[in-house]
Amino acid sequence: LSQQVLDVLSVTLSAAKSPSESPVPEPVALDAPDDPLAFYEFALAKGWSDGHPVLAPMPAIVERMIGASGLHADDVVAQLPPRWGDATVRRIAANAAMAGCRPDYMPLLVAAVRAIAHPDFNLHGIQCTTNPVAPLLIVNGPIRKELGIEGGRGCFGPGFRANATIGRAMRLMLLNIGGGITGETDKAINGFPGKFGMCFGELEEESPWTPLHIDRGFKASDSTVTVVGIQDATNILPMLRQAESVLTWTANALGLMGANNVALGQGEPVVMLPPGHAKMLADQGYDKAKIQQALFEKARIPLKDFPKEGNIPVGKWHIEGDYVCPTERWQDILVVVAGGPEPYHVQVLHNFGETRAITERVG
Repeated sequence: LSQQVLDVLSVTLSAAKSPSESPVPEPVALDAPDDPLAFYEFALAKGWSDGHPVLAPMPAIVERMIGASGLHADDVVAQLPPRWGDATVRRIAANAAMAGCRPDYMPLLVAAVRAIAHPDFNLHGIQCTTNPVAPLLIVNGPIRKELGIEGGRGCFGPGFRANATIGRAMRLMLLNIGGGITGETDKAINGFPGKFGMCFGELEEESPWTPLHIDRGFKASDSTVTVVGIQDATNILPMLRQAESVLTWTANALGLMGANNVALGQGEPVVMLPPGHAKMLADQGYDKAKIQQALFEKARIPLKDFPKEGNIPVGKWHIEGDYVCPTERWQDILVVVAGGPEPYHVQVLHNFGETRAITERVG
């Protein structure tokens, strides 16, 4: 038995070098197996999957996705490198359907596509580098609760449909629309589990400070998605009572000698503080700016500690005095509140370096 599905990858990888040369036509309907395991094999053979099973993008499901977007099916939201494929609403919907998204996730996915296509995000570099970088999606505003995007305990998963499927839809779009094919255009040496998808919401109601989207110029009532080029997630265990001690431990992980943001002297690493640590820091007089400044200062590495060979050939340290800094500016350290309530664990997410975080309003 067979079923009709939308072809989400209707041409082979092109030699196109710019958006104006995009050769990718609109998806067409194909006959595909209706048995789930047979469809999984079909999708793998077509190159549609990240390796995990996918759901069949049946036209009726895709149409519901398109309807929830509030846009026309053929609207081009962006063009995604290195293929420079047209990210039409229909294609976004088809990939979202394969990932298991609900239709009401579509406005967020459309905003996320706009964000990754911003020139300052450097999606071409992120898609084609030897670095294991992947887009992280941070959701703020009312839409976080509306869609059930987890920002509390275990927010990186597993177990939360919205986080998992929104993050995975992004990966499928990077593959099927952008042409980021592992081992071909995607040259990552080892890869990274985060490439399967990273999405969480900031736990705004548990934060003593303004949330990320307000810091970036939006209103509290705005729903936003921020995309950040992340290469790892490093866990710190500062089960300590003094704010300065917590920041010292965290800064030690932030200022890794070999991290991209250190070697390249740029980028926007993310520091995820659980509510317990956030409250401790606030109670001891730390606002977000003071935290960023303290982390920047404590994460600096004495220049004399580096090997005599110096920096990597493509590197350019940001040096102040006799120290190599973790970023170009203290404001480049993004501090968010997320995770379980206990003041036990902090996550440091190092940045690709040659990328800037981009925030887009949803809707």
